[in-house]
Amino acid sequence: MVAKTISKALGDTGVASIARFQDESSDKSYDTLGLVFPVYWEGLPPKVLEFLPTLKDHKGSYIFAVATHAGDPGPVLPQLRVELQQIGLDLSAGFLLRMPTNYIIGYSAPTEHSIQSNLKNADQAITEMVDIIRNRTINPPSSEFSSYSGVSSSYQQFIAGVNGSDEKFWVDENCTECEVCVRVCPVQNIRMKESRPEWLHMCEQCLACINWCPERAIQFGTGTESRGRYKNPRVTIEDMEL
Repeated sequence: MVAKTISKALGDTGVASIARFQDESSDKSYDTLGLVFPVYWEGLPPKVLEFLPTLKDHKGSYIFAVATHAGDPGPVLPQLRVELQQIGLDLSAGFLLRMPTNYIIGYSAPTEHSIQSNLKNADQAITEMVDIIRNRTINPPSSEFSSYSGVSSSYQQFIAGVNGSDEKFWVDENCTECEVCVRVCPVQNIRMKESRPEWLHMCEQCLACINWCPERAIQFGTGTESRGRYKNPRVTIEDMEL
């Protein structure tokens, strides 16, 4: 939703999934390049870390980033800037954008009131971001960057185990074999086996599968059966498949 909104406001731009774009040819250089991603444990998602080296030929590009978060974003933008500098690039502009949480394996789903309030605030923040990006204003996270000392041990632990964390997903008797979970998984980590979804241990823990299941049949561990689900009301399944 965030990437599409920014792209539409800027005009003459395209949107591509990082998880799928990295499999395509990366020899094309862009004047402006945007990275939009969620914060994972106060740091970059594994797929973003994996993707960044493919950008090494984008010297001279105006690179901006929007990190969406529901909790503490931590030093995610300084981390990104360090990763870019290691391949000879820099972060031209960095933004933090608070969004509703979808991390229902750890917390209850947000209320409808908080969702609408959050999205309204996000709209205003995106409008301000677009003005900065359109004018190619340099707006790096300089103050955070100066005190950045590396990622936390909890982040490192999360990244090390995230791919195999899907062992805790399971499916209850409400599953209708609709395969929505297969369709919305951005890294093709789910397949149907004997009429039930099977996770392939390449999980990014985006939680699309558990939140988008129309029957709430997908569970994680022992804490999600009584919790609601959250999916952005402005996003469709077709959007998830891009």
